Amino acid sequence: MGGGRAWAVLGLCLVLCYLELAECSVRLKSRWRTEMILKSQLLHEYDHTSLPPPVTYPTVVGIRVMLLQITVDEKQENVLADAWLICEWKDPRLTWDPSKYMNISYVDLPHSAIWKPDISMYNSPESAAFQDLGESLANVSHTGQVHIVAGIKMQYFCVVDLTYWPHDNHNCTLQMGSWRYNKAGIDLELVEDKPRMEALTRLNPDGGNLTRGWWRLVNSSMARYEEHFDCCPDPFVSIRMYLVLTRDAPAFQWTVKMPVVALCILTFIMFLLPPCAGEKLIFGGICLILDVLFIAYSSITVSHAPSHTPLIVELVCQQLLLTVASVVVTAITTRLARDPHATPLSSQVTTCLHLMSVCLCLNNYRSLIVPSPWQSMRNYNASVKTEEVEMGENGRAQLFSNTNNSNASSPQAANHMLSSPSSSSSSYSGLDYLLLAAAIDRLCLVIFVLIFIINMLTYSSVL
Repeated sequence: MGGGRAWAVLGLCLVLCYLELAECSVRLKSRWRTEMILKSQLLHEYDHTSLPPPVTYPTVVGIRVMLLQITVDEKQENVLADAWLICEWKDPRLTWDPSKYMNISYVDLPHSAIWKPDISMYNSPESAAFQDLGESLANVSHTGQVHIVAGIKMQYFCVVDLTYWPHDNHNCTLQMGSWRYNKAGIDLELVEDKPRMEALTRLNPDGGNLTRGWWRLVNSSMARYEEHFDCCPDPFVSIRMYLVLTRDAPAFQWTVKMPVVALCILTFIMFLLPPCAGEKLIFGGICLILDVLFIAYSSITVSHAPSHTPLIVELVCQQLLLTVASVVVTAITTRLARDPHATPLSSQVTTCLHLMSVCLCLNNYRSLIVPSPWQSMRNYNASVKTEEVEMGENGRAQLFSNTNNSNASSPQAANHMLSSPSSSSSSYSGLDYLLLAAAIDRLCLVIFVLIFIINMLTYSSVL
């Protein structure tokens, strides 16, 4: 008996559920038919090319902007921004009584079927903002309030200043407004006084940002302006959006700034090599090639506007000139240190060189010319650099080499050659020129180090 009652209750529940589902289905179908009828009545004899009736004369259009992604094209001097343009206005032709249409308070209508404000970007090659909306819909309330969100690509002109590249900032202005109607037809108002920046980012498991762009929005604002033209007595209303963008590309720290500092350091390292080393000229030629390659790279990466030149490019160009000067000085010092000289330097120059050698830390070269009385022949040989002897150094170094090869077991013969006036005049003349070349190299090293420090301080804003 109890089992029969249970089955009866279960059957009754199933019947009630079926009836409820059937009623819901009927209501949904009825609502769908009612909505179709409502849309048909709203769009019947609707002219989407004419302004809304002057119930609230003029038609007030509220504007908001939400930015998604911003890119600056330096070569074309354009700003490319993906954004949502959100517009709101009231159209009295799109009103109805919800109580007569199953309490339907809003509907979605195709944007191409209703009137839209002809918002255009004045400083853009693509002026119409609503030209590529695809199949998007406009949300219409029963009060006639129309709300439409347009996904647009804003491309507008902006004169970029690349003086501080790759740390450059750009202040770009977008001006938008109605192309056909003045304030008597359309009045624009700002819903928000600055555009929103929607951060569309994706984080990796460590919390790092994987979709960060090269440009960061530092500051932004929007303002409403009225402009008068000779053609029309009423002003035209426009909206100006100001964006301050800064380049945020950490990769340039490794691909631009570090190579520039390395090129600057390589130039004065050339003067650390011995004055007679022929490798200095090869090293200088390599530095010249590296400077030219960086200038070529920067000319491809950065557009050369007529009003400015990037400071970092100026630095590399100056470095190129310094490298050329260093190669010229190196060629002169190599000739002084290697070529035979028939006459020695004057006593005034020699005395000045001896004084400078103390200040420039050239005691090793000075000891070759003015040996101490207690220095032995072994000490003189130890003071001569091996590579200087191998590269055919003139003067005493070559003399030591020949002496040791011919009579290595006879130090008395070498001392006799040192004490001989004829041999000392010929050998000392070459060593004087070697000391002169070393002094020039050391002076250039000090000058180039000072230039390097000054340049690093002067161009610290881009390094």
